[in-house]
Order: sequence, then C-alpha cells, then structure tokens
Amino acid sequence: MRYDKKRMAISVLSIGMSFILTACGTAAPKQQSAVNVSVVQAASGSITTNVEYSSELKPFQDITISPKIAGKVATVQADVGDEVTQGQVLFTLDSSDLQAQLQQQQANLEGSQVNYDKTQGSAYQQQLLTAEEAQQNAQITYNNAQDTYNKDKTLYNAGALSQQSLENDKKTLDEATVALNSANSNLNLLKEQSGPQSVEAAAAQVKQAQSAVNYAQVQVQNTTITSPITGTVSSRNIDIGEIASSATQAFTVINTKTVVAEVNVPDTTVINLKKGQTVPVKISALNNKTVNGTINIISPAADKTNSYVIDVNLDNTNNELKAGMYATVVLPAQEKDNIVTVPNGAISVEDGVSYVYAVVNNTVDKIPVQVGISNDKISEIVSGLKPGENVITEGQIFLNDGEKVKISKDNTTTTTTTTTKKTKTTNSTYSTKK
Repeated sequence: MRYDKKRMAISVLSIGMSFILTACGTAAPKQQSAVNVSVVQAASGSITTNVEYSSELKPFQDITISPKIAGKVATVQADVGDEVTQGQVLFTLDSSDLQAQLQQQQANLEGSQVNYDKTQGSAYQQQLLTAEEAQQNAQITYNNAQDTYNKDKTLYNAGALSQQSLENDKKTLDEATVALNSANSNLNLLKEQSGPQSVEAAAAQVKQAQSAVNYAQVQVQNTTITSPITGTVSSRNIDIGEIASSATQAFTVINTKTVVAEVNVPDTTVINLKKGQTVPVKISALNNKTVNGTINIISPAADKTNSYVIDVNLDNTNNELKAGMYATVVLPAQEKDNIVTVPNGAISVEDGVSYVYAVVNNTVDKIPVQVGISNDKISEIVSGLKPGENVITEGQIFLNDGEKVKISKDNTTTTTTTTTKKTKTTNSTYSTKK
C-alpha cells in the first residue's frame, strides 16, 4: 500500500513538471519597445571657420625722445608713470652759453641795422667809421673764440675735456669767423667805393646778422624738450647734471588709449580681411575675455616669409589692457554657403569613417558621410545626406542599424545657420567615437 502511494505521488509530480515545462515552452515572446530619440533636420546653410593667431599687445604710439643738441641736464619735470600732454615740458638743458651767444648776435644785428641806416642817409665817413667798429668787434670776438678753441683742444687731447665741448667751441669759432669775414667785406667795400653799392652791402650785413640771431634763438629753444604726444611716460634715462645728446634716449612716452595686436597671416587668410573689419580678440590675462578689435593695417605685400602683417586696434579708454599682455586674434579663415550642415554631435567616427544616424520610417539608418569644414557647433556634410533628413543627435552610439526608434516631438529641431561663432580650427571634425 505504501508502495502504491509512493508511486502515485511520483506520477502526480511528473505530470506537474510536464505541465510547467509545456507552459514555459509555449509562452509568446515579449516585443522590445521603441527607443525615444532626439533628432534635428539636416539644413542648408553657411559655415564660417576661423583661425587664431597669438600676439602681444603694444602701444598705439611708442615715442623715444632725445634732445636735438648736447648739453647738461638742468631740470627733469616728469617721471615714469606720469600722464603727459602734447607739448608738456619733460626736461631742460642748461642754456646759459646759448643765451649769451643769442645776446651777442642780437647786438651784432643792432649794429648792422644802425650801419644800414647810416649808409642810407649819412656821410661816407660815418659809414666807414661804423664799419671799422663792427670789424673791430668781430675781430675781438673771433680772437676770443680762437683762443678758447686752442686751449680746449689742448685739454681734449690730454683727455681732460669731452668731444662735445670741443665741438661747441668749434661751432662758436665758425660763427665768429663768419661774422669777421662779413665785417671785413663790408669795411673793404666801403673803402673801395661808396654810393648805392655801399647801401646794398649794409643791407646784406643786416640780413646775415638777422640769420645769426634766428639760429641762436632756435638753439636756445632746443634746450627745452617737450612731449610730442599725449600719453604716459614709460621710461626715463636721465638725471639732473648728466650730459645728454641726440644719442641719448632720454624719455619714452607711450599712448595706450588704443593698443595694437599685430599678427602675421598667410595669403589664404588675408583675402578674407578688410580695413575697418571688426574681429574678436581674447585677452589671456583677463581669463580669455573677448573684446572687439578693428583691423587698422593690412600689409599690401608679403614679407620674406610670405606672410602679411595685420594690425588690430583695441579701444583702451578704460585702461583695462596693458602693453605686453598676451592676446589671441580670431580671424575668419574659410566660408561656405548653401551647404548641408548638421550639429557636430550628430557625427560619429568608427575606424576612421564618419557616420550619421538618420531616422527613416522610425528605423535607424546608419549612413556613412563625407565631412567638410567644421566650427565649434556645426559641420558640413559633403556627401551622404540631404537637407531635411532627420539625424539623431544624442546616444546614437548605443543604437544599431535597423533598430526601431521613436522621435521625441519635443526635441525635433532644424539646424539653420548663416554665420557661426568663431573657433580656432579649420577643416576639423567634431565627433563622438563609438
């Protein structure tokens, strides 16, 4: 009896297992649900690519100032960092010697004028007397100048006098020689003849004396050195008591109300530029802050490296920019119109081949494409895609060719681009590797 019950239990268990296995084997397979995807429509538009050039900001004007004549520095009236205006005095030279020479020339002019007046309306004897006095004065002046020059030349040869001082003595001697020759000529002329010719000689003497006065006045004026521009003193290399000459770079004044970024570009870039064009410039010291610059100079010819010099002016009235800061000038490199474009995120690269994942009849169509130029947002599709086709922009690397998908209505957009933002690369493809 126990045996029969045991066999009955085994039979019931076997039937139950068979039922379960049969039920499992005949169950209908579940269908996989379509994946929601975001798409955009390939568009017909334009792309502008750009290239970046490094530069170092420099002042719009950078003027080195030197005196026209040599002399001892008498005063210094500006220092580094000072704001100066055009015509403001920077420093002066000692003018005592030149002032004395000016007074002497003015005295000669007065004498010549008196002589001329006498020649026109006085007796010949008076004219001759005046001429003799002028000649004597000129001779004394010449003798003094000659003695001074001879003594200083001895000191110079002994190394006790500067060359500049000797040159000043020589200039004084030359002027005295000219004055003496003029006085001698006038005196000789009076002795040889009288009448209208004597008047002409006196007039010439006045003219020559006036020229000497004018020259002396200019020399005195040259002892005051002023700033030729409005700007900021960036360097000072003189002190009171020093000897400054035309070779001395005494002051440097810069104008940084406008700063300049200079770059060298190839012919493929220069053809896209024009004077007055606005271009973005990134300033490294200001966390790559972008400011607008204006192209001011385009070199008309290439240099030895086949590059063209481009100057971009940046407004700096707020003094935010400093000369010497590093900058990056962004210039247009290439532009294409009426081309098929898609977002960079829609392109994937597999084994060196670019693909886009299109949606056709709710099915993924993996399409190989040829990519052209790109910027930081979109890329050109040279072949493989037509405007209006829906392409997947996110998560396409997890999809398979032929897989069923569902387009999310909220995420369907059209890429329409005319001119894009700037980027530093050209002919580059932004892609998502699979």
